[in-house]
Amino acid sequence: MTLLERDREKFQEGREEGKKEAARALLDLLDDETIVSRIGLPLEEVKALRKE
Repeated sequence: MTLLERDREKFQEGREEGKKEAARALLDLLDDETIVSRIGLPLEEVKALRKE
């Protein structure tokens, strides 16, 4: 793996974690479908976050 590939992978991991953090912040305000449409996470992930 090149440094560029590693950096891209880390960047993508950071984006996904940011989406999860944003979704967690909205769990008590919005329904799952709205979070999915606004944040872009799969419905299964939003449901899993709600169970945490």
